[in-house]
Amino acid sequence: MNPVLIELTFEEFSQATELPADSLLRMVEEGILVPGGQVTEEWRFEARLVARARRASRLHRDLGINWSGTALALELLDELEHTRLENRRLRQRLERFLEQG
Repeated sequence: MNPVLIELTFEEFSQATELPADSLLRMVEEGILVPGGQVTEEWRFEARLVARARRASRLHRDLGINWSGTALALELLDELEHTRLENRRLRQRLERFLEQG
C-alpha cells in the first residue's frame, strides 16, 4: 500500500510549523526544505517536512547558529540517524546468522 502524500501550500506550511515566512524562505535557500514547484506561489511542502522545519528552527534558535550551520547540523543528524538504523539492521542480521550456526 502506498502512503498518502499530503502537501501544503507555503501559507499552510507556515501555519502548520508556526514559523514566520522569512525563516521558511531562509530554510529553502539553505536547502533545509525542498518544496515542489518553481516559484513561491507554486510551492508545495510535504507534510512530513513540518517536523524538519521545527527541528531546524530549534537548532537555529537554541544553538545560536546561522542557517548554513543549521543545514549542516541537520545533514549530520540525518546521517547519524541513517547510520544507527543501518547498524541496527546489521545487528539483527548478525544475530539471526549466529542463531543458525
